[in-house]
Amino acid sequence: MVWRVIEHEVVPTSKALGLGQLVFSPMAQGVLTGKYLPGQSMPEGSRGTTRAGELFMADLLGNEGLLTAVQKLRPLADAEGLTMAQMALAWVLMNDNVSSALAGASRPEQITEAAGAAEHRLSAETMLSIDEILADFISNDADLVADAEGWLGRSYVDLQDFGVESVTLVRGEDTVYGPMSLANA
Repeated sequence: MVWRVIEHEVVPTSKALGLGQLVFSPMAQGVLTGKYLPGQSMPEGSRGTTRAGELFMADLLGNEGLLTAVQKLRPLADAEGLTMAQMALAWVLMNDNVSSALAGASRPEQITEAAGAAEHRLSAETMLSIDEILADFISNDADLVADAEGWLGRSYVDLQDFGVESVTLVRGEDTVYGPMSLANA
Protein backbone atom coordinates (compact mmCIF):
# COMPACT_ATOMS: atom_id res chain seq x y z
CA MET A 1 0.00 0.00 0.00
CA VAL A 2 2.83 2.42 0.71
CA TRP A 3 5.86 1.08 -1.18
CA ARG A 4 4.82 1.02 -4.82
CA VAL A 5 8.13 1.46 -6.58
CA ILE A 6 7.61 -1.63 -8.73
CA GLU A 7 4.27 -0.50 -10.19
CA HIS A 8 5.80 1.63 -12.95
CA GLU A 9 8.45 -0.66 -14.43
CA VAL A 10 8.73 -4.05 -12.76
CA VAL A 11 5.05 -5.01 -12.80
CA PRO A 12 4.41 -4.06 -16.46
CA THR A 13 7.61 -5.81 -17.55
CA SER A 14 6.72 -8.90 -15.53
CA LYS A 15 3.24 -8.97 -17.05
CA ALA A 16 4.70 -8.71 -20.55
CA LEU A 17 7.02 -11.64 -19.79
CA GLY A 18 4.28 -13.71 -18.15
CA LEU A 19 5.83 -13.47 -14.71
CA GLY A 20 3.98 -12.92 -11.46
CA GLN A 21 5.05 -11.08 -8.34
CA LEU A 22 5.97 -12.53 -4.97
CA VAL A 23 5.22 -9.64 -2.61
CA PHE A 24 7.33 -9.21 0.50
CA SER A 25 5.85 -7.56 3.58
CA PRO A 26 2.32 -6.75 2.37
CA MET A 27 1.56 -5.33 5.82
CA ALA A 28 4.68 -3.08 5.81
CA GLN A 29 6.31 -4.99 8.67
CA GLY A 30 3.09 -4.72 10.68
CA VAL A 31 2.62 -0.96 10.27
CA LEU A 32 -0.51 -1.45 8.14
CA THR A 33 -2.10 -3.60 10.85
CA GLY A 34 -2.73 -0.43 12.83
CA LYS A 35 -1.01 -1.70 15.97
CA TYR A 36 1.60 1.08 15.94
CA LEU A 37 -0.14 4.21 17.19
CA PRO A 38 1.12 7.76 16.68
CA GLY A 39 2.64 9.27 19.80
CA GLN A 40 2.60 6.00 21.73
CA SER A 41 5.18 3.39 22.65
CA MET A 42 5.46 0.35 20.45
CA PRO A 43 3.48 -2.65 21.67
CA GLU A 44 5.50 -5.00 23.86
CA GLY A 45 6.85 -7.95 21.88
CA SER A 46 6.07 -6.37 18.50
CA ARG A 47 8.50 -6.46 15.58
CA GLY A 48 9.13 -2.75 16.07
CA THR A 49 10.84 -3.44 19.40
CA THR A 50 13.42 -5.84 17.91
CA ARG A 51 16.85 -5.10 16.43
CA ALA A 52 15.56 -6.02 12.96
CA GLY A 53 12.62 -3.70 13.53
CA GLU A 54 14.96 -0.84 14.37
CA LEU A 55 16.90 -1.49 11.17
CA PHE A 56 14.11 -2.04 8.68
CA MET A 57 11.20 -0.10 10.17
CA ALA A 58 12.71 3.17 11.40
CA ASP A 59 11.33 5.27 8.53
CA LEU A 60 7.86 3.78 8.93
CA LEU A 61 7.63 3.87 12.72
CA GLY A 62 9.19 7.31 12.97
CA ASN A 63 6.63 8.82 10.61
CA GLU A 64 3.80 10.14 12.81
CA GLY A 65 1.87 11.28 9.71
CA LEU A 66 1.93 7.78 8.25
CA LEU A 67 0.88 6.20 11.55
CA THR A 68 -2.01 8.68 11.76
CA ALA A 69 -3.04 7.98 8.16
CA VAL A 70 -2.99 4.23 8.82
CA GLN A 71 -5.47 4.73 11.67
CA LYS A 72 -7.81 6.43 9.17
CA LEU A 73 -7.91 3.13 7.26
CA ARG A 74 -9.63 1.34 10.16
CA PRO A 75 -13.21 2.37 9.21
CA LEU A 76 -12.56 1.08 5.68
CA ALA A 77 -11.46 -2.30 7.03
CA ASP A 78 -14.47 -2.40 9.34
CA ALA A 79 -16.83 -1.64 6.44
CA GLU A 80 -15.26 -4.48 4.45
CA GLY A 81 -15.63 -6.84 7.42
CA LEU A 82 -11.86 -7.24 7.67
CA THR A 83 -9.10 -6.59 10.14
CA MET A 84 -6.50 -4.01 9.15
CA ALA A 85 -4.01 -6.80 8.41
CA GLN A 86 -6.54 -8.59 6.21
CA MET A 87 -7.32 -5.41 4.29
CA ALA A 88 -3.62 -4.77 3.59
CA LEU A 89 -3.18 -8.33 2.38
CA ALA A 90 -6.39 -8.24 0.31
CA TRP A 91 -5.19 -5.00 -1.30
CA VAL A 92 -1.98 -6.72 -2.44
CA LEU A 93 -3.75 -9.87 -3.61
CA MET A 94 -6.20 -7.89 -5.77
CA ASN A 95 -3.38 -7.17 -8.22
CA ASP A 96 -3.82 -9.81 -10.91
CA ASN A 97 -0.05 -10.00 -11.35
CA VAL A 98 0.56 -11.06 -7.74
CA SER A 99 1.21 -14.78 -7.48
CA SER A 100 1.79 -14.85 -3.75
CA ALA A 101 2.41 -12.61 -0.75
CA LEU A 102 4.78 -13.33 2.11
CA ALA A 103 2.75 -12.43 5.17
CA GLY A 104 4.91 -12.95 8.22
CA ALA A 105 3.41 -14.26 11.42
CA SER A 106 4.70 -14.53 14.95
CA ARG A 107 1.63 -16.36 16.29
CA PRO A 108 -0.56 -19.13 14.79
CA GLU A 109 -3.70 -16.98 14.94
CA GLN A 110 -2.03 -14.47 12.61
CA ILE A 111 -1.81 -17.17 9.94
CA THR A 112 -5.53 -17.86 10.29
CA GLU A 113 -6.24 -14.13 10.12
CA ALA A 114 -4.14 -13.72 6.96
CA ALA A 115 -5.91 -16.63 5.28
CA GLY A 116 -9.18 -14.75 5.78
CA ALA A 117 -8.04 -12.17 3.23
CA ALA A 118 -7.28 -14.62 0.43
CA GLU A 119 -10.64 -14.54 -1.32
CA HIS A 120 -11.81 -11.06 -0.34
CA ARG A 121 -12.18 -8.46 -3.09
CA LEU A 122 -12.09 -4.88 -1.82
CA SER A 123 -14.68 -2.52 -3.26
CA ALA A 124 -13.60 0.08 -5.82
CA GLU A 125 -14.62 2.75 -3.31
CA THR A 126 -12.35 1.25 -0.64
CA MET A 127 -9.44 1.03 -3.08
CA LEU A 128 -9.87 4.70 -3.99
CA SER A 129 -10.17 5.72 -0.34
CA ILE A 130 -6.97 3.85 0.55
CA ASP A 131 -5.10 5.73 -2.16
CA GLU A 132 -6.50 9.06 -0.98
CA ILE A 133 -5.69 8.44 2.68
CA LEU A 134 -2.14 7.24 2.01
CA ALA A 135 -1.37 9.60 -0.90
CA ASP A 136 1.29 11.58 0.96
CA PHE A 137 3.09 8.43 2.09
CA ILE A 138 3.26 6.31 -1.06
CA SER A 139 6.80 5.72 -2.34
CA ASN A 140 6.64 5.56 -6.11
CA ASP A 141 9.24 5.15 -8.83
CA ALA A 142 10.44 8.74 -8.60
CA ASP A 143 11.31 8.16 -4.95
CA LEU A 144 13.33 4.98 -5.53
CA VAL A 145 16.87 6.34 -5.51
CA ALA A 146 16.28 8.82 -2.69
CA ASP A 147 14.63 6.16 -0.54
CA ALA A 148 17.42 3.66 -1.18
CA GLU A 149 20.21 6.16 -0.58
CA GLY A 150 18.61 7.32 2.65
CA TRP A 151 18.09 3.77 3.91
CA LEU A 152 21.46 2.48 2.80
CA GLY A 153 23.36 5.54 3.99
CA ARG A 154 22.01 5.06 7.48
CA SER A 155 22.37 1.30 7.66
CA TYR A 156 25.65 0.07 6.15
CA VAL A 157 27.08 -1.28 9.37
CA ASP A 158 23.73 -2.75 10.37
CA LEU A 159 23.50 -4.50 6.99
CA GLN A 160 26.89 -6.08 7.64
CA ASP A 161 25.47 -7.49 10.87
CA PHE A 162 22.98 -9.36 8.69
CA GLY A 163 25.70 -10.79 6.41
CA VAL A 164 25.23 -8.38 3.49
CA GLU A 165 28.57 -7.82 1.71
CA SER A 166 27.62 -5.37 -1.05
CA VAL A 167 24.64 -3.42 -2.33
CA THR A 168 23.48 -2.73 -5.89
CA LEU A 169 20.26 -0.91 -6.74
CA VAL A 170 18.94 -1.75 -10.22
CA ARG A 171 16.13 -0.09 -12.15
CA GLY A 172 15.14 -1.96 -15.31
CA GLU A 173 18.42 -2.89 -16.98
CA ASP A 174 20.34 0.05 -15.52
CA THR A 175 22.40 0.04 -12.36
CA VAL A 176 21.26 3.08 -10.42
CA TYR A 177 23.46 2.72 -7.34
CA GLY A 178 26.45 0.47 -6.76
CA PRO A 179 27.74 -2.11 -6.57
CA MET A 180 29.12 -0.85 -3.34
CA SER A 181 31.15 -3.00 -0.98
CA LEU A 182 30.19 -2.71 2.66
CA ALA A 183 33.63 -3.88 3.79
CA ASN A 184 34.80 -0.34 4.55
CA ALA A 185 31.47 1.13 5.61
